[in-house]
Amino acid sequence: MVKKILSILTVFLLAGYMVYSVLGMTNRHEDVRLCSGVDLHITDSLHFDLIDEDMVLSLLKEHSLDPIGSPLEAIDVEAIEQTLALHPLVGKAQCYKTGGDMLRINLSGKVPLVRVLNNRGQDFYVDSHGEILSQHSLAVQLPVATGYIDREFASKELLEVVRAIDRSEFWKAQVEQINVTSDKQIELVPRVGDHLLILGTSDNIEDKLERLMNFYEKGLDNVGWNKYRSISVAYENQVVCKKRK
Repeated sequence: MVKKILSILTVFLLAGYMVYSVLGMTNRHEDVRLCSGVDLHITDSLHFDLIDEDMVLSLLKEHSLDPIGSPLEAIDVEAIEQTLALHPLVGKAQCYKTGGDMLRINLSGKVPLVRVLNNRGQDFYVDSHGEILSQHSLAVQLPVATGYIDREFASKELLEVVRAIDRSEFWKAQVEQINVTSDKQIELVPRVGDHLLILGTSDNIEDKLERLMNFYEKGLDNVGWNKYRSISVAYENQVVCKKRK
């Protein structure tokens, strides 16, 4: 009788353990939260949509870091941040998990302002902070700077001129090319008018562009835009023009 009771108890205990194990596994499975998507926010990408969700997810897939469908607890946010920060168009990357099973990614994008094709055959971009970008596949329309431009000159003097041009809707539309001579004199090639605009150095660039604007409005509109072969504002308070022969 005792053996029979022990056998029955053993059966009940085993059955109870199996039910507990199944329920425990089910609950653990239900507790696993999977990443349902990426919430991407980009700052400092003022001019162009150079970074988007497709690009980010493609980059993460290349490095076996695709978060979508993965358990949230298994996602390595630090590895994602480090991978994204290595991209030449990304400044900073921040990644964290949200309460809604989403992965939030905040990126600060670099904004290229000018493309440099210098006398040494080098081809690079300069961003809004003066950083040199070597990405050669940017499908964007930018001012082109040519001539005797090394990287230090590009990130300082050239950038000052480009920023001033970028702040003016007129000059953004009018300037087709920037050229730097061997003695570091800065010249602008306009889209309209068969003449060369000579700035000299980048000093007082706002004043120089304002003088050129005034001359455009009061001078060229009267005599014609092709009368002069060059217009120089290199010297303070002067506009020096050279006529065509």
